[in-house]
Amino acid sequence: MINKGYLLGDRYRIIDTLGEGGMANVYLAEDIILQRKVAVKILRLDLQKEPQTLARFQREALATSELSHPNIVMVLDVGTDHGLPYMVMEYVDGPDLKEYIRANSPLNLGNIIKIMDQILSAMSLAHKHNVIHRDLKPQNILMDKHGNIKIADFGIAVALNQNSVTQTNSAIGSVHYMSPEQTRGGLVTKQSDIYSLGIILYELITGNVPFNGDSAVSIALKHAQEPIPSIRKQDPNIPQPLENVVLKATAKDPRDRYNSAKEMKDDLDTSLEPGRANEPVFKPTHGNNDDETIILPNFKPNRVVEKTDAENRTQDKTADYHKNRSSFTQALRKYKWWWLFVGFAAILIIGLMFFVLNNNKNSDIRIPDVTNLSEKKARNKLESVGLKVGKIKHRNSDSIDRGKVIETAPVAGSEIKRGRYIDLYISDGAGMVQVPDVTGDEYGIAVQKLEKLGFEVIRENQFSSSVPPDHVISQSVAADVEVKPEQTTITLVISKGKNPRSKHHMIKLPDLKDYSLKQAQEFAHKHGLTLQVSSAYSSKVKKGMIISMSPAAGTQVPRGSTISVNVSEGAKKERDLTAIKNFTVSYEDNDEDDSDNKRGNHVQIYIADDNHSIDNIYRDLYIKKDMNFSIPFELRDGPGQLKVVRDGQVILNEKVKND
Repeated sequence: MINKGYLLGDRYRIIDTLGEGGMANVYLAEDIILQRKVAVKILRLDLQKEPQTLARFQREALATSELSHPNIVMVLDVGTDHGLPYMVMEYVDGPDLKEYIRANSPLNLGNIIKIMDQILSAMSLAHKHNVIHRDLKPQNILMDKHGNIKIADFGIAVALNQNSVTQTNSAIGSVHYMSPEQTRGGLVTKQSDIYSLGIILYELITGNVPFNGDSAVSIALKHAQEPIPSIRKQDPNIPQPLENVVLKATAKDPRDRYNSAKEMKDDLDTSLEPGRANEPVFKPTHGNNDDETIILPNFKPNRVVEKTDAENRTQDKTADYHKNRSSFTQALRKYKWWWLFVGFAAILIIGLMFFVLNNNKNSDIRIPDVTNLSEKKARNKLESVGLKVGKIKHRNSDSIDRGKVIETAPVAGSEIKRGRYIDLYISDGAGMVQVPDVTGDEYGIAVQKLEKLGFEVIRENQFSSSVPPDHVISQSVAADVEVKPEQTTITLVISKGKNPRSKHHMIKLPDLKDYSLKQAQEFAHKHGLTLQVSSAYSSKVKKGMIISMSPAAGTQVPRGSTISVNVSEGAKKERDLTAIKNFTVSYEDNDEDDSDNKRGNHVQIYIADDNHSIDNIYRDLYIKKDMNFSIPFELRDGPGQLKVVRDGQVILNEKVKND
């Protein structure tokens, strides 16, 4: 644990602990340079020397820093402090989605779609960067006080170009939101995240997760084998198209799910439209791979083996063989010994043929390379080795001619069971897009414009005295230029507002002695300065005008500085008589735990003199220690009065005379 007040990296002062996790602890801190609150994730001290944990921590920082989106928690800084790795992120002041659901369920359907749209938009960007989250759940989705969604914790995210199969006997993720293929320790794809998004949508609608159990294994088995409980049976008022979004996203076979988070978002956005009111219940077209082994960490269930059709046929043949064995033996005894030899030879040959055929049927097949082949030729080549063609998907390509295969999913060279489906990506040829002008746009709007066209967006921050904060200063690719989005990354330079330390923000003080108090106040307000006012009599300076100032005229001060001025009260009249009353109000510690006591003793001071009435409060404040006061009384027309009230009780009430 890091102590409060510790200055991390000479910049981030620890304020409080926000949470403690298995890998890292998260703290609320203050960025003393930019004077803002941030969240700091620090790798636990006892895990610094574990390579896997350190790699996972670094992977989260790398994955999140590459994703610049309004609905993804932004990484602001990464570093080490005395060998201790840390990551600085924007601070989201609000609950996580799990807490929000518990507090507000049932949610309005429009609000549900608004929340999911933000989540899906963020995950669409992540998937475009080939980053799979692998642990999407409401606890990792934060909501600020304005209702804006922020996805966090990419700690177990993996890039698609890396090995995305979980380690042997280990499936990563939270079991209530884990896809069937993750529970099996199999290939993790974008569709695995989409399954988790479907479970989150289910929970937003119903207030509960679809599957619960006594153990993680029982929950994982339900995800792999049982259908998602009907939402409309729980609430018939839920539109069928909305339930269909859940059913499609959570289909057991990834091929039945949405191709992308954007496709899911587009379907969700129209789910409440009247034109879809009579939509039938979604039905998947593929099986759920129930014969695959489920692999989970640290779980020890009773081993359950489901027999394949081939094994059942083998057992049937073996049973028939044993059933007829006795009669077969009796028959052999009636014939010469060589018939016995012939019979056994025949059985041996039949058994060998059965073994070869059965083994060949269940053997793994290496996916052939069909790149640059036409769809027809690719289909023939795949079917010739015992594979089937699944979905046909199209996209632009510079290197592959239109109508030819770009790649397969799974990729060529992978080993797969005979009879499985292979998706083909077919080239639509090279595509050119005109870059829009987003300079001056708010960052979120600019990102949406560019990502809609398929561009990758990178954010860079920069101070600007002319562009409002969070608006685009410039773009790396000029507007109206025609480029290929899949090959183009556009860097947006985003304004951080005016630099508080810039020389351009140093204010040169004029000679305020030529100003009235009102003019001085207007000057201070315009330039972000604080005016501290005192007064004095002067026979030379007109009443209401500035007598003196500090700092002196001509001094350059930054915004936020305090300027002291002394204002003339005019010439002192001979009849003016001033009395100074000095007194102390002692602090009383009250053990009662109420809100007022937390703020200290409530002190109210009333005075009566030539300028004040005893019925009006002169000063109203809270104290947490004994405090001395010195109050002037103008007493031209007789004695004055002082009354002090502490926490509702009068502790001082006396007359004041000018001695």
